[in-house]
Amino acid sequence: MKTKIAAFLLGAGSGLFSLQAMAAGEFTGQWTGEEKDQSTLTLQLKQTDNTITGSYCYITQNGNRIDCPAEGENNLKGTVNNHRARVEFTSSFGGAGYANLDVDGENMVWNKAPSSGEGKYYAPQHYTLTKKPQATASERRKFETDKFTVTLANKCGEFKTPCNNMFYLGVRKSDNSVITLQGKTVLNASGDVVGSEYMNGDVTYKVDYEPVKLTVSQKENVLIEQPGQWLK
Repeated sequence: MKTKIAAFLLGAGSGLFSLQAMAAGEFTGQWTGEEKDQSTLTLQLKQTDNTITGSYCYITQNGNRIDCPAEGENNLKGTVNNHRARVEFTSSFGGAGYANLDVDGENMVWNKAPSSGEGKYYAPQHYTLTKKPQATASERRKFETDKFTVTLANKCGEFKTPCNNMFYLGVRKSDNSVITLQGKTVLNASGDVVGSEYMNGDVTYKVDYEPVKLTVSQKENVLIEQPGQWLK
């Protein structure tokens, strides 16, 4: 009798562990991919049991086509069945589509569904992504210029920690178009962080911190140079 009780408790414990693992969700996290410096795809996902929500951000044609949601908005939802999720995504251009996401450990494959959706949107047919390691800490700061609102995140810890994993989210005020970029901090001769820099093809986005200033340049040509102010 004791043996049967022990076996039952062990089985119940294993079942509880499985439910907890499923609730946490292997899809949860940030997934990123890049193709030959021509495009990037970023998925920010949260899985709860067999439900998935989050966002997709697709930047293509060397940054000339950007399909990303506004900061903090979700534009993707779906259901999970084992290691596959069927998702519906909505575009900042007004259209909608469907895709299958297949996960294998730290790797994911995006496959857009045939005859997917209606309206105008930008999304790849096939894409391979990897899961980004979760930083132990992240500090964000936000500033604005006459034409842009920009959020920066240091995913290595405090905002002025040297870091090769900086995040840039820029919103153009005139039409609310969004761009997200990955970059790194810029150090002075003393090794102090004085800014950060982000690449989008051959276009460089540089942010000086004190005083804050946004400079966008293409090779030797300065396209944008605007002073700004930090927001609380």
